[in-house]
Parts: sequence; C-alpha cells; structure tokens
Amino acid sequence: MIPTYKESYRDGEIRIGWSSWDDNALESRSIKYAYKNASGNISRGCPELPFDILVDMILVAKRQNELSVEQIEEIRKAFLN
Repeated sequence: MIPTYKESYRDGEIRIGWSSWDDNALESRSIKYAYKNASGNISRGCPELPFDILVDMILVAKRQNELSVEQIEEIRKAFLN
C-alpha cells in the first residue's frame, strides 16, 4: 500500500491509500489497520482490504450479531449525516 491518508487509532494507525495490487495504475484503493508489532514498529503483516470487501465484512458481522448496538448506531449516524 502507498498511504495517502493516515489517522492515529488505538496503538497504530488507520491508513487509506493505493492498494498493493494496484500496479501503479492508480485505480485500486484500500484500507488497513496498521498495528504495532512486539518491537513497537508498524507490523509488515497488517492486512489490507479493498473497500467493497470491508463493507461486506461489516454486513456479515451484523448478520452474525458480532456488532454492538453502539457500533450499529455509530454506523447508522455516519451514513445518515
């Protein structure tokens, strides 16, 4: 990933950028949670997701009752504003 946006989150960062599979076409974007490893550096193994899969993962988590009422309300507010 080539990050174009970073935001501090918990003990790491949420990053958005050009996907590692983009091949310099500047067409594919992705998101990842860049967490720290035992040495305190950002782990190279942080998974990166295309946005369509990220949305599908949230929908599956909702169907499986893995999201709290507070998380669902936060999602609802984000999309209604």
